Amino acid sequence: MVMIKWCGIGGGGGGGGGGGGVGKMTNTATPSIADGSLTVGGRVVSTKVPENLVVSPESSGPAFLGATSPAPSSRHVFTIGVLDDHCRGCSFICLFRAKLWWMIPRLGKPVSKIPNETQMLLLEVREESALNDENSSGMTTEDKFYILFLPVLDGPFWTSLLGTAENELQFCVESAPGDPDVQGSQVLEAVLLNSGDNPFELLKNSIKILEKHNTFVHIEHKKAPPHLDWFGWCTWDTFYTEVNPQGIREGLQKGGCPPKFLIIDDGWQETMIEFQKDGEPHMDGTQFASRLVDIRENNKFKSSGLEGSCIDLQDFIQTIKERYRLKFVYVTCYNWLLGRGPSILQNDGEIQSQDCMPNLITWQHRKS
Repeated sequence: MVMIKWCGIGGGGGGGGGGGGVGKMTNTATPSIADGSLTVGGRVVSTKVPENLVVSPESSGPAFLGATSPAPSSRHVFTIGVLDDHCRGCSFICLFRAKLWWMIPRLGKPVSKIPNETQMLLLEVREESALNDENSSGMTTEDKFYILFLPVLDGPFWTSLLGTAENELQFCVESAPGDPDVQGSQVLEAVLLNSGDNPFELLKNSIKILEKHNTFVHIEHKKAPPHLDWFGWCTWDTFYTEVNPQGIREGLQKGGCPPKFLIIDDGWQETMIEFQKDGEPHMDGTQFASRLVDIRENNKFKSSGLEGSCIDLQDFIQTIKERYRLKFVYVTCYNWLLGRGPSILQNDGEIQSQDCMPNLITWQHRKS
């Protein structure tokens, strides 16, 4: 068993040094805890804050939320507090993991509807304020204020948010590989908390602050791949795993808007479902038990599946590139390479994980 008492991903100095020159926003008073209340931008966000919640300020205005536990574990659920009255009914938008590999948005209110495994949470707080103009005749205007919660990696642990029926906002900390032997008793930088009056600038600048911790590169500092200049098509959106050569050809011919790049997604490689025999009707859930037999093309993309017109997948790709004037063709196998496939079936019938990267054949063609 690995016992870890981790201390975050860089401390206030690293993030603060990079955050000082990041954009401009108003209402960026540093979050703090006082008298059992969490205050952000001068506003109370939550009350009944537990004593084990920790706020680590960044010099540029935001802060990291963390917490401590009396006992080490591979999974902790910590409470940020009960959302204050003006936050309970505020609107929110969040991104949450709806399936093992898919993240989708949710909008609405109240905040108690925030789902498990939320990866980003943006609260919109509306406040009425009296107009001081002499011609306002006592009218009021509605100010909008935004509070952003961004769960992040903290050492070997990853974080997500969730709401409860009691209007509590919580964050869950789990060992990144789901390993019960990787345990810890505290996190100091599990959730980035930031605020401002412009949601777009708030999101952009918060991501730039996190970039200073060297876990990723902001899009402004990345070199865009050349295929982004062209219209393209991914076979997953049409065929899922039932992709086949004839369907690809028909899509390229009849689409009405000729693509210049093509992504052949999962469905071309050799897999099997050990819990379902040939000829049996499909059962929901069995697709998640498929095993990777070979990273080479399956029979659909061999000569028998190509009406004898092509030898293999590589030959097929070269043919459609020339016939339909494609500039780029990508063949993906990312679910398996990222560990999202259950395992690989060996020739001797034994199921075990292995490093399949050296055996991967990738065709990334570019028209000269």
